Amino acid sequence: MILLLAIALGLIGSYLLYISWKQNNRFAALAGWVSLFVTVPLLVMDLGPEFGTVFALGLPALYVWLGILREQKTQPPKHIDRQYKKTQFNGKKLLKNSGYIVYHLILLMLVSSLLVIAALDLLPLERPNQLAAGVIIIPLVWSGLSFWHLASSKTRTPLLFSAFVSLASSIYLFV
Repeated sequence: MILLLAIALGLIGSYLLYISWKQNNRFAALAGWVSLFVTVPLLVMDLGPEFGTVFALGLPALYVWLGILREQKTQPPKHIDRQYKKTQFNGKKLLKNSGYIVYHLILLMLVSSLLVIAALDLLPLERPNQLAAGVIIIPLVWSGLSFWHLASSKTRTPLLFSAFVSLASSIYLFV
């Protein structure tokens, strides 16, 4: 019963926020936020602190998607005549892009794995905690290194850093 009340309050709160946006109504916005915030303790009481918090954070997105589906308008597709250019094979561009794929997907994955494993080995953690932390940290380091390479104007600096870090981590782990 409490779960149904929380879901109903969440739907009402999301709808009030939509109305406040549509009509620029401050009272509806305040009532919508209050309604959404009241759902948090209700969900925590019914589902427990972990699941209640997760549901309280996730359900408003579901409510918004339901509203988007309700407001969806379909239009017939417009016919556009486009002139297509004949594509030409460019071997140099293909090799460059293939090199980027290998670098970002394989080499940076290895570099980030070596770096995180070596860094976690230095920390005073037990093996299960090291594994759990590694599962969380490796994708973050991997994406950070990849983003640094893509955003850098000098692509040599991230490449040299990756080589140095992988060499230092390898020496620490395997020697």
